[in-house]
Amino acid sequence: MKSSFFFLLGLTMAAQAAVAPLEKYRDQVRISVAQMSIEGKTIPQGKDRVDMMTPWMDRAVAEKADMIVFPEYILGPFKMDFPLIDKLRAEAKQRKMHVVVGGWEYLPEATIVHPPEPGTYANTVLVVDREGNIAGKHRKMHSAVGSGSPYNWPPAPDERGEQTMIKGEQNGVIDLDFGRIGILTCYDGYFFESFMMPSLRGAEVLLWVNSRPGMVEAHIVQAASFITCTHVVASNTSNGCGSTICSYPGWRLDAVAPVDKSEELITATLDLKELRNQRLNHRMFHQRRPEVYRALVEPAEPWTAYPFLKPFSYSSDGK
Repeated sequence: MKSSFFFLLGLTMAAQAAVAPLEKYRDQVRISVAQMSIEGKTIPQGKDRVDMMTPWMDRAVAEKADMIVFPEYILGPFKMDFPLIDKLRAEAKQRKMHVVVGGWEYLPEATIVHPPEPGTYANTVLVVDREGNIAGKHRKMHSAVGSGSPYNWPPAPDERGEQTMIKGEQNGVIDLDFGRIGILTCYDGYFFESFMMPSLRGAEVLLWVNSRPGMVEAHIVQAASFITCTHVVASNTSNGCGSTICSYPGWRLDAVAPVDKSEELITATLDLKELRNQRLNHRMFHQRRPEVYRALVEPAEPWTAYPFLKPFSYSSDGK
């Protein structure tokens, strides 16, 4: 019996996945978030979306920021070999600033049309480092659909939304010169696993990139910081509000842009030295029991508990 116990214990310990050590790190990082929007019709003739972003980059430089985080969608439709991406890289390099921004990435062979053809595009966040390199990217993992339903489910008949995009398979986790970041996009943040997964892979700062009406929920940001032992940074467009910088420990809201439909730059310095001490000794990391969490990764249909209720459906005219 004893040998069986130690055999099982050994299997459990072997299942613990080591995280690659940081090769580059700094004691702190200063991050700006641009709460703004770009509508195609508002771009002056002869200008492009990067031109509309550069004044915000300059403001972040004046704030001595190491990184600026823009909202989801701001780049618009693009391919990785577009001159627009080269220009974005050049602007980041010129300012020696990390730039994080989202847009609609089309496959190289795809035609850019609206609405896009299914399976030809992804909702992508790019991370450009200080040297102008594409350090990494994240493809949104969960489709935000069903806006015609009070429950945002199911998609309406013939709806052509994100359910036709290429979905990401895991969070972007990227090493930069100050430490390790993780990324999630908008609706990803309503699945708490999306916050926990990059933290378990070593991310110290989680970037939650949004573009939606209303306010990014501060209680989600704070809860994510508490549970994952990370700093959490949320961006939103000025179609809504709630861009936030939240630090750990204390899951404190260091900076918030709470005014609906306001354009605002927020900036805060995040302590990475103390965060690493916290993560090194974090009891919730050391006491995790992944062997008892299997239900989280098994298919489940909790709605089948209510056969006496009628699920929402659209009328015959699709409303």
